[in-house]
Amino acid sequence: MEDQPKDSATKSSHEQNTSKGGLVRIEVGSLQMGMYVAELDRPWLETPFLMQGFELNNKSQVKTLEEYCQHVYIRSQFLAAKKKPQHTPRKLAPNLFKKPEKGTMLHRPGQGQPLKKKSIVRSLPAHEATLPVRKEHAAAAQAYSKGKSTIKKILHSAQFGQMLDTQVAEEVVSGCVKSMLRNPDAMIWMSKIKHESEYTAEHCLNVCILAIAFGRHLNFGEAELQLLGLCGLLHDVGKMRTPKEILNKRGMLSDEEYLTMKQHTAEGYKLLKKEGSAPNIAIDVALNHHERPDGKGYPRGLKEGQISEFARVIAIVDAYDAITSDRCYSKAVSPVDAQKEIYQGRGKQFDEEYALAFMQAIGPYPPGTIVELHNGMVGIVLAGRRKFRHLPTIIILRDSNKEIVDEQTVDLYLTDSEELTRDYLIRRPLPDGSFGVKLEDYKVQCSGGPLESA
Repeated sequence: MEDQPKDSATKSSHEQNTSKGGLVRIEVGSLQMGMYVAELDRPWLETPFLMQGFELNNKSQVKTLEEYCQHVYIRSQFLAAKKKPQHTPRKLAPNLFKKPEKGTMLHRPGQGQPLKKKSIVRSLPAHEATLPVRKEHAAAAQAYSKGKSTIKKILHSAQFGQMLDTQVAEEVVSGCVKSMLRNPDAMIWMSKIKHESEYTAEHCLNVCILAIAFGRHLNFGEAELQLLGLCGLLHDVGKMRTPKEILNKRGMLSDEEYLTMKQHTAEGYKLLKKEGSAPNIAIDVALNHHERPDGKGYPRGLKEGQISEFARVIAIVDAYDAITSDRCYSKAVSPVDAQKEIYQGRGKQFDEEYALAFMQAIGPYPPGTIVELHNGMVGIVLAGRRKFRHLPTIIILRDSNKEIVDEQTVDLYLTDSEELTRDYLIRRPLPDGSFGVKLEDYKVQCSGGPLESA
């Protein structure tokens, strides 16, 4: 089959001038079977396509292009008729540590040029919860437990320089994605159950979960959520090559120790590249998740336009989960204070647009947060509301005197309509274990509760 019809009269009216090298820009809606797609309007590795260039021969290819792209570049009729292009497998990263190759490792048209600014919200329908949050808790708990066990094995392999099994990692991510598409609040709750002694494994899994939640908020499709979650799960795998005495040191690191710690990004890159089947985008994130828009990050001091989208996303989620966790050298801060740090770092440490969107996605009181109300009652946040992030659904467990009471669920958004008095507003978030309320010990009952989407 020829790439395009020979009759010039059939040429699409939507085609524009040839950009370079015999490529013609065309809107995705005008594509026809037999056309050879040579380039996209976004990096290949941010899509599910395995080849950098392919001939359209089925409708599913067009459907996927419609999900990810506005326009593409096809081979011109003259070049297509002269010689049919050969498929080119996606390349692994080049040697990223040479100065001339400074920038994201993801292939794109005009390599070396800043990444083009585009809307961070996908033009896809918003995800709606399909299951009440209480009914999702059991499945979420099972997926979290399996994920934690699996990431421990992956990190153990990394520690001893063994091959990493990214296939089992993808299975973990798939379970998280499916749970969060049904209802994200249950998995976000699981990410709040933390143990300092298991920080690295829990942190990797939590970054995976929070990244999926963020992507869901931005209307990412399921394939993109899978990729983003995998990037989160594997982003810190290089830390297993950091000496334990540095990784677990209590107190400030010396300048020399800090330089060693910073090598975890390069070590993660090497481990994933050696594995061979890890997506290039996951390798990119492992290397670049500590780069900053202001150019003060590491390992290469990239600037805003040189950092890939997923690396910018994981940078925010990584920092948020870290500062809301007890670590060997610092105590956890509340989600509210963590959001303040993210806000203060916008445009410098974090991409500004993504930082503001993340704050909206997670909210000041994510599920699993223990809170005290102005009336003195204490409870756990069960679910958030997209339009009322500061007014979540709460499970009340202590009365105003901090005495144990029978569980009751209260929707704080009712204070907005004055169906509840304003003394039900949240006064402050509390550390886990406050007033005898420990998140790990509490089991959500599979009854009652609203159908809620984050």
